[in-house]
Amino acid sequence: MAVILFDIDGTLVDTTGPMTQAIHEALEQLPHLPKPSEDAVRSGYGLAGNAFWEHVIPEATIEEIHQIRKLRHETLERAMEGQHVLFDGIYEMLEALHANGHTLTTASNCGVHYLNLMLDTQNIRQFMTAPECLESVNGEKKADILTAHRLRHGENDYVMVGDRKSDVEAARAHDFPVVLTGFGFGNEDEWALADHVIATPNDLIAYIEA
Repeated sequence: MAVILFDIDGTLVDTTGPMTQAIHEALEQLPHLPKPSEDAVRSGYGLAGNAFWEHVIPEATIEEIHQIRKLRHETLERAMEGQHVLFDGIYEMLEALHANGHTLTTASNCGVHYLNLMLDTQNIRQFMTAPECLESVNGEKKADILTAHRLRHGENDYVMVGDRKSDVEAARAHDFPVVLTGFGFGNEDEWALADHVIATPNDLIAYIEA
């Protein structure tokens, strides 16, 4: 049985719509700052911490970024009400892998609030064992999350599943195989770095069970 580490954005979910809406609502408190497009928000996924915000709203100061991040907690909760943001087939894939005895968990550059919001609103917490994110492990890079999982789960067969170069870099730091999603936010250059690329969530089951 494997320990499968899932990135969140571009791997399990696409929250571009509600995230953009939430950021726009938060920026109502800072009307001098421009509101980013959905494309800008989408292209920022995979960046950690303030790097995401510096990419999405480059005009904002560090103090303004901190303010926006606090406001975004509440605005994203509203934007996520009733939203189904899992990629097609993800729920069924997680359900099958969990039923087959694999340990599923998360390794995302997001914060604790966002991680919990995704797990709970999408009803997938039931499949996850000790989910972690960059904030929960007080890390600086995604490889730090994998370190925390190794300490918890010990010697095991690990697989990192993500969609961006940052997922590949984290996996390589620990010599884990890495699978990227062809349906996520990555590109051909990033896919070329992976051990395997899946076209659909169901393809991951075949890869893991092979």
